Amino acid sequence: MKYEFDTIEEFKEAMKNLSNYHDCDKCRGKIVCITNDGFGNSKCGYCNQIVKYPKLKKEVFEEWLKNET
Repeated sequence: MKYEFDTIEEFKEAMKNLSNYHDCDKCRGKIVCITNDGFGNSKCGYCNQIVKYPKLKKEVFEEWLKNET
């Protein structure tokens, strides 16, 4: 499964299917809740399990941010 994306379009598509990255009994059927701990880990907001969610490459995010502001 791919975790780091080169384009906004690929990233948005991955975000539409977050259950492919994590699906537990506590979060199933609910609004997605992603938390971050002090070490930079992404976690399910319901079960507190560390999950590797999709993300943009840093350079792509910086370029997108520059163009959006």
